[in-house]
Amino acid sequence: MTHREYLFHLELHGIKLGLENIRRLLDAAGAPERGYPIVHVAGTNGKGSVVAFLDAIARSAGYRVGCFTSPHLTDVTERFLVDGTPMPEAALEEEIGFFRAVAERMDSPPTFFELNTAIAFRWFERCKVDLAVIEVGMGGRLDSTNIVEPLATAITNIGLDHMKYLGDTVEQIAFEKAGIIKAGVPLVLTETSSPAQDVILTRAAQLRSPVRVLGCDFRFELTGPPFAQEFAYESDRLRFGPTPLNLNGAHQAPNAASAVALAECMMTSLPRIDAAAIRVGLASARWPCRLEKVLDQPPVIIDAAHNPAGARQISKALEQCVTLLAISSDKDAEGIIEALSPITALFILSQYGGARSLPVAELRQAAGNRPYLAMPSLAEAIGLGLSLAGASRPLLITGSIFTAGKARQILVAQHGGKPLAF
Repeated sequence: MTHREYLFHLELHGIKLGLENIRRLLDAAGAPERGYPIVHVAGTNGKGSVVAFLDAIARSAGYRVGCFTSPHLTDVTERFLVDGTPMPEAALEEEIGFFRAVAERMDSPPTFFELNTAIAFRWFERCKVDLAVIEVGMGGRLDSTNIVEPLATAITNIGLDHMKYLGDTVEQIAFEKAGIIKAGVPLVLTETSSPAQDVILTRAAQLRSPVRVLGCDFRFELTGPPFAQEFAYESDRLRFGPTPLNLNGAHQAPNAASAVALAECMMTSLPRIDAAAIRVGLASARWPCRLEKVLDQPPVIIDAAHNPAGARQISKALEQCVTLLAISSDKDAEGIIEALSPITALFILSQYGGARSLPVAELRQAAGNRPYLAMPSLAEAIGLGLSLAGASRPLLITGSIFTAGKARQILVAQHGGKPLAF
């Protein structure tokens, strides 16, 4: 079994929350996560966009930045970005080999995500990053990324997702995400609704963590259409704008504001970060498959939304579309379809393949009496969608990050789509 095969074989161990395995892996590597400043980001939706904005801001200031995000779009190497570049294949093999030898001496084998987390921290140390921006995998309190002692933390928002592991109420999920808060470490919070906010603020008070809350300590103003937005920011420390926002959709404004508030928290430790770097970063940030236009004629927009909340944000940004939908079997298909229905002239129901993909037959049931066509082959569904789309009715592809990644590969390979870039 090759090292890459070994890594993906660990998926058979499923999800296992806790910090014991990651501690053993990282101790064997000399605790690489202690070698550079870290920002830790949790939330139900938007945390990857916060990572992308903050990455662009710090890089604009001349810093070398590592980003760990999940899941990947097209290849696992995308989870380990250094200055926007995925990890080279040879380095991935070397990192897996190192931790494989450690794992084979452990009583309980690590999960796929635990090994990825260890790989990220060691790779960033080897690359001598000035900053690592780390996205929580799931929850926060018992997520393997929560081994860090960060410079600052952020929680974007709280929604009902991963309820099998995190709890079935907003309060329970908020408690799990609040687990990333560390004693005395600044927290940036863009979740503004009670009772989730109350849970998080209570935990922050217990740990004497200074909190900067959207709407109280910082605020933003957004103008312009969803694909040409202008963003202005104001706090007690900083004011600028309007400036272009390179990620599309009004829902990206709180994520941009979170990244700017985090940047403010980091200015003492990383003094080259200033208002100019922040503006350049916001205008240059890239986060593929988040309301990303990958083809102009006919227009094709891909979004990785995988829950009703994400789907509702798409509906706010777009008008009439042909919507190609493929969803994972553990997601709320009916809720996603309902959220997308106001902007969808016709659904094309498909599947991305693999064990997790919801079969088209079940997706048809979720669609009910809404107008749809069913086509199990994702490549054929894309071809059909392109034939039905036009200048005033784009093709929207959404439902899962796996759908987004596979569709993007097909569009680049067969239809002249824009190459993937971070």
